Amino acid sequence: MSKFNTEVLCLEDIVNYSFSIPTYQRPYVWEDEQIKKIIDDFYTAFESNKESKYYISTLITQDDNETKNSELIDGQQRFTTLWLISLAISKLTTGSKIEAFLKKDDDIRLSFAIRTEVYEYLKSTLKNDGENQIKYDNKNPLPPYLKNIVKALTSIENYLEDHLGEDHKKLKEFGDFIYTKVYFIKNTVPQNTDLNKLFSTINNSGVQLEQTDIVKANLLKNIDDKVLYSRIWETCENMHNFFERNARSSFPNSDWKEIDLTTTYAFSSKKFKYITSNINEKTDTFSFEKYNTKEIIDYSFNKKLSETEENRESTEVYCRSIINFGQLLLHTYRLHLKIEKLSDIDGNFHTNRLIEIFTEMIKRNNTDEIKRFFHLLWEVRYLFDKYVIKWFSDTNTKTETLELLNFSRNSDGYYTRTPYETSKSLMLQSVLYFTSDYLRQYWLSSYLDHLYYKNNNSSPTGNEKNNEHLLFLEKLDNIFSITENKTRKELSWEIMCNGTDNFNSNFDLEKYLNQPFGTNFKHYWFYKLEYLLWKRWENKDDKKFKKYRISSKNSIEHIYPQHPNNMPLLEKNDLNSFGNLVLLSVSQNSEYSNKPFDIKKYTFKQKDDYDTLKSFHIFHNSEPWDAEKIEEHKNKMIEILIEHYRK
Repeated sequence: MSKFNTEVLCLEDIVNYSFSIPTYQRPYVWEDEQIKKIIDDFYTAFESNKESKYYISTLITQDDNETKNSELIDGQQRFTTLWLISLAISKLTTGSKIEAFLKKDDDIRLSFAIRTEVYEYLKSTLKNDGENQIKYDNKNPLPPYLKNIVKALTSIENYLEDHLGEDHKKLKEFGDFIYTKVYFIKNTVPQNTDLNKLFSTINNSGVQLEQTDIVKANLLKNIDDKVLYSRIWETCENMHNFFERNARSSFPNSDWKEIDLTTTYAFSSKKFKYITSNINEKTDTFSFEKYNTKEIIDYSFNKKLSETEENRESTEVYCRSIINFGQLLLHTYRLHLKIEKLSDIDGNFHTNRLIEIFTEMIKRNNTDEIKRFFHLLWEVRYLFDKYVIKWFSDTNTKTETLELLNFSRNSDGYYTRTPYETSKSLMLQSVLYFTSDYLRQYWLSSYLDHLYYKNNNSSPTGNEKNNEHLLFLEKLDNIFSITENKTRKELSWEIMCNGTDNFNSNFDLEKYLNQPFGTNFKHYWFYKLEYLLWKRWENKDDKKFKKYRISSKNSIEHIYPQHPNNMPLLEKNDLNSFGNLVLLSVSQNSEYSNKPFDIKKYTFKQKDDYDTLKSFHIFHNSEPWDAEKIEEHKNKMIEILIEHYRK
């Protein structure tokens, strides 16, 4: 009987194979967050130790050893991203080993069974075929299955430029690292396998044991009341459901007409009750060390299946957290360390180190401390749901936006969540989220610490409390943005321990923004300006303004075109001035492309909403858009930013 063949390989090891994506696979769908996560993982590992191996997830393939072609059954999103990273590096520098991954013989290594346009686009990009690039980017709308590929490549290039700039030597070494040190598990299925059936099975279950499961098992090992603390953990664990729904599911025997989570959030075993329905619950849930691999996977699968069923049965709104549970554990653990008067987490803040990071607390083997951590986790998760932005899905429009959600309770003890009106806190948290490292979001450690102490030690309510939280966020964001000699991890810990006062910076914001950096301006300053323009907006009844949200953008657009048709060229200093630039999404940028100012202005005004508020201030000006107007707009925007930092 044929068996699966399993190997641990790097890109260098598969250089003799081409890869094809079969018809049953969905198109490339990864968004900025997922792309930045994987490339940031690589970069962090590269910065930590260039000689150390870094392991990512699994590929499942069926190989034809005669043609040397592998059909990707599972893992095509990650594999395609690896190829796009290789392409981006080869576009920005030369001589990296990773270039060998791009092609097999004279053809690109990656092919698509039914999406020939994607194949042709990637092939032309690799050849640096400018005409074909323009065809896709500027003149015609992107086909749906190609749009995400183009966006992904742009995101990767922007990341590399932001982190490595003009350091071609380091970029080359980074490419070498990915090519020779990033390893994955390649499972090869037998030739007679029903691939459609296998893919369907993988797609429907897709469950793997997570580090959070192991951490939970280790923490609970020596605690007597394992079921109780497991229920606390499980209430916090499902990040894509609301805290109160998780709590009701974990503690169904509580008197929910008497519990008001809108005002009470500390855990009490007298209030939150359950009856053990499964005689095996006390053991089946925790002791991973005595189970074999299959039993562990079955546990993890059943847990995920249960979460899925709960979400499906719910008639309430759908939400998606901005962080995963592993990240919440790390932020909570930092707060725990501060409360226990211990030092901050040593080394890299990353969920792939969860087991390692929690080892110290497990070694201390203090059951009282571990119980305190569980109680803190409950409170932090409650505060996270109440005060931190979430992705909220509108069931009518099928769109997803970041929102702060109102929390209300009816007489039967059931809760509803509805979006608040757009607020300063929502907008500023959006800035922090989109401009932070997606995997770490260090601002959350400081903010959750602030929320925890304010909710335990002060009594302001309503607007006064919200203003207090906003003031803290503004100070935190200011510190993060202009403190150059410390990492955000260091800054967030200092803020947790010492507050937001007494931070000094020599950063000259006015000097920085007066430089003609063009597309090399840090995206942060465009985001921050959007927040300040939103705060200062006079006509709050403007329908377009009321719809406006700060959203993910990664493409800097020149308002006066870089290569104008039938127009004079601008001096480079004016062309690349902060006054001539806006930050857009890739699709928005392609709408404007190389068009003259009057056409861009018309396009902007015809839209149902504002691309950016900075764009509004530009297009609100009378024509012509020239060096004088660019300078005037730049000075006005710089003054708004500087005034904010003076406060």
